[in-house]
Amino acid sequence: MRVYRTRDAGASWEPLTNGLPQQDAFETVVRDALTADSHDKAGIYFGTRSGKVYASNDDGDSWNAIADALPSITCVKAFVVGHSGAQA
Repeated sequence: MRVYRTRDAGASWEPLTNGLPQQDAFETVVRDALTADSHDKAGIYFGTRSGKVYASNDDGDSWNAIADALPSITCVKAFVVGHSGAQA
């Protein structure tokens, strides 16, 4: 399993596999089941049709499984909760 990242508008692509299963990983991810948050080092999240959710908090450099027994996932959304850091 891998996620691909481009940093040059698609001229080249980098496979991201650190932490993702590389043996017997027969997963399907639909278009709306991958999203990113707005942190400086983006959190990236995706869900699979077999009910797994993977997350990265470092622009996709490394991944962790955060859920493993959900129903089929067809949509994932992310948002940041908290204050903006501004002081009154």
